[in-house]
Amino acid sequence: MYISKLHLRSFGKFIHKKIYFENKFNIVYGENEAGKSTVHNFMEAMLYGFDDTEEGEQRFNKYKPWNSNLYKGTLGLKDTNDEKYLISKDFLLGTSQVFFNVSDDQEVKEEEILNPGEHFFNMNKISFSNTVSVRQLGNKTEKELAAELKNKIINLSKTRDESISIDRIFQRLNSIKEEAGNENDDKTLLGQYSLRLKELNEARENSINAKRQVMFLAMEKKKIKNKIQEINIRIDELKKELSDYEYSKEKEILLKAEPIKKEIEELNKKLLSFKEEDIIKYSEGDYKEAVAIENTLKSMYKQVRTLSDATEEKEDELFNSINDISNKIGNEFDIDRINADYNVYKENNAKINELKEKIAAGQENIKNTNADEIDKLIDSYNDVEDINRKTETVNIFLDDKNYNKMKSFRRAQILSGFLWVITGAGAAFGTWWYKLLITGYINTYYQVPWTENIIAGSITAVIGIMILIIIKPFLTKAKSAKNEIESMECEFADHTINLRNLNNSKDEIIKKSGCESFDEMTEMFGRMVTEKKLYEEKMKLIHYDEDSLDALTNENNEIINNLKKSMLSLNLDRISDENINTANEAYIRKDAVKDQIDKLSKDIEQLKNEISKLDKEISFEEKRLNMILKSNDFEDLDSFKKSVEINKEYAELINDRNYKENMLQNILGEYNFDELAQKLSNFELSEVKPVDKQEYSLKIYKLNEEKTRLSEDINNILKEIQEIENSNRTLAEIEEEIDFYENKTFAFKNKIKIAEITSEKIRKISDSIKGDFMPLLKKSISDNFSYLTSRRYSDVIIDEDMNITVAEEVNKQRNIELESLSGGTLDQLYLSLRIGLSSILSGNQNIPLIFDDSFVQYDGKRLRNSLEMLAKESERRQVILFTCQEREAEFAKSLNIKFNYIKL
Repeated sequence: MYISKLHLRSFGKFIHKKIYFENKFNIVYGENEAGKSTVHNFMEAMLYGFDDTEEGEQRFNKYKPWNSNLYKGTLGLKDTNDEKYLISKDFLLGTSQVFFNVSDDQEVKEEEILNPGEHFFNMNKISFSNTVSVRQLGNKTEKELAAELKNKIINLSKTRDESISIDRIFQRLNSIKEEAGNENDDKTLLGQYSLRLKELNEARENSINAKRQVMFLAMEKKKIKNKIQEINIRIDELKKELSDYEYSKEKEILLKAEPIKKEIEELNKKLLSFKEEDIIKYSEGDYKEAVAIENTLKSMYKQVRTLSDATEEKEDELFNSINDISNKIGNEFDIDRINADYNVYKENNAKINELKEKIAAGQENIKNTNADEIDKLIDSYNDVEDINRKTETVNIFLDDKNYNKMKSFRRAQILSGFLWVITGAGAAFGTWWYKLLITGYINTYYQVPWTENIIAGSITAVIGIMILIIIKPFLTKAKSAKNEIESMECEFADHTINLRNLNNSKDEIIKKSGCESFDEMTEMFGRMVTEKKLYEEKMKLIHYDEDSLDALTNENNEIINNLKKSMLSLNLDRISDENINTANEAYIRKDAVKDQIDKLSKDIEQLKNEISKLDKEISFEEKRLNMILKSNDFEDLDSFKKSVEINKEYAELINDRNYKENMLQNILGEYNFDELAQKLSNFELSEVKPVDKQEYSLKIYKLNEEKTRLSEDINNILKEIQEIENSNRTLAEIEEEIDFYENKTFAFKNKIKIAEITSEKIRKISDSIKGDFMPLLKKSISDNFSYLTSRRYSDVIIDEDMNITVAEEVNKQRNIELESLSGGTLDQLYLSLRIGLSSILSGNQNIPLIFDDSFVQYDGKRLRNSLEMLAKESERRQVILFTCQEREAEFAKSLNIKFNYIKL
């Protein structure tokens, strides 16, 4: 598993910074303040987040971007199978998602994992920081470096954690036991708690005895209280009987007074409803005169309304006469022409309706004739005829006479060539046979070896060449004939397929037409042609009627326009018998309407004169009435009438109230009604026996004396209880304190027990670590340290007393203390420790190694050794080296170490 890429979307000084790592050796160079530590801390934060500690909070705030509202990033991982994983964290929201199968075609799986480092590396943050994430030991003296390194190795040998010291743990456990002490020692906490528990147990016993005595006294007090309660009940009964008798007498008086009181209250409510300004003095004579004037005015108003109504009726009649359409008839209005046009219009309408019915009947007659189906069948028949013509043409091309001639020609050419070859072979055979006859002769006279063979071979070659020259035209023609035959066969196949397709198309068309054969289709075609001609004749007749209809319609439209112009002058917007009759009637009465307008105008003028006369009389009477009202301070007669009625009603109510009050006083006598009503509010009148008031008072007095004596006895008991309670603590307080000290004692004993068990367990675990883990760690540190120091130091020695020394290669008997080593050598020992520890704790998994300026104190030789060891280590797992110097990259190049160089 290695880190493949970083995306600092918003972290520290970086915004959308991307860094890509390779799976082996990576060198990240950056000057001081370039952001190396920021990138290193980003990697740890992505894998493990920030701690919930003060230091973690400081680091969170340190790297929180000041120039962005975001605080997030992503980190990519790859494993040995090249599977990709992506970690995404939002530090502000505290969310952490891990995406699996990022590069595969499979569906990406998302899972929320808060600490991805533990999931992928199987290592917690402390182990990660103490092993694979290697930083400088710091700017310390060699003595301080040696002491810190020694403590780390000792802690690792005992606890497998360099930050945990087992000696400090044992010291802390012993201090817990010493702090608790012993129960038998009064100077320790446990001894003091034991002594206090004894005192509390004695106090608890005393408190229980005191509680019993208090309970006895409380029972005595309860008995006395019961007696007092009985006396109170008897006193209440006597008082009730006495008060009931007195109340019954008073109740009778109250019952008589209540109805009269209610009547007086009702009268007072009515009187209060009158306003003071409404109660005034007025003149009775003025009031009567004003009423008389009002009656006169009412009569005059009635006459005016009657005359006004008559005037309005006349004016309405005049308005109707003026607006009568007969007044709109001018000299140019020709009623005779209008009547003649309207008669023509109606005759045309009758003809139009007749033509519409005729056209509709004709369309109904041809409705069942489907012209499209007829045309479709005719087109299909024409298509079949066309196919028949094409079929005849294809059959001509399928004639095989030329094909057979071409095959015969090819066979003839092949046969001629074959005969020439046979002839050539015979000639060659004859030559070799002849060679046998003349061989003796040639050998006798020429004595040349192989001469007969050369001659025979030459003749055979000449014969072969001549035969080839002769048969070549035959072969060429045969080949051309073959090509022509193949071409004809292809064309024959094409024509055959074409013929089959034409026949299929023909059958399909015939079938779609609903026919079984071409003859049946031909017969149907004849019928359809006849039906189409008949259909076209009918359509011509329909078109002729439609043209006639259009001509009549146009004529009627022109007549309608003329009629509308004439009728609109009379405000008649529709052409109908009714409106034509209306126009004729208006034309007849136009003179009578003019005479009626003159008569109505005169009648209206006479009515208006009579109304004017009455208006003057009304004005005079209204002035008289206003003078009377003004003299009595009233604005109108209604308020005058209302005031008179109010004064009369008020006087009647006053008289009635005075009478009722005298009657009430006679009933009550010395009693006050309100006091008596309040006193008897809860008293219900019933049969009450007569009582002796003096005798009842004496009984009540004696019972009160006995009650006083018993109350004194209760006070004495309460004083005794208070003295007992004051002299003793409450049992609850004592029990609470006992529980407190018992819990403290138990807690300390439990701490001691836990400390003893913990010490034993830690001792066993430490011994186990020493036996199993320490030899592995010692060997790993020694091997790495020897390699880094070029075999100068061969071994790191840790004895039983945890004294740590190193042995030189040249003198293995000499052990050197860590304090005697230089700072650079201590850094090398620290690096050896980290690399060895990371391999052991990670189970030799290929977890990346991260170095942050870990080699600043190394000289050139030590740095070369360190880089060679890291290069070797990078073959097994990823190595990331952060440095502020360029010499690491230069040394790596000089050593031919392959590395990925990243500059910030």
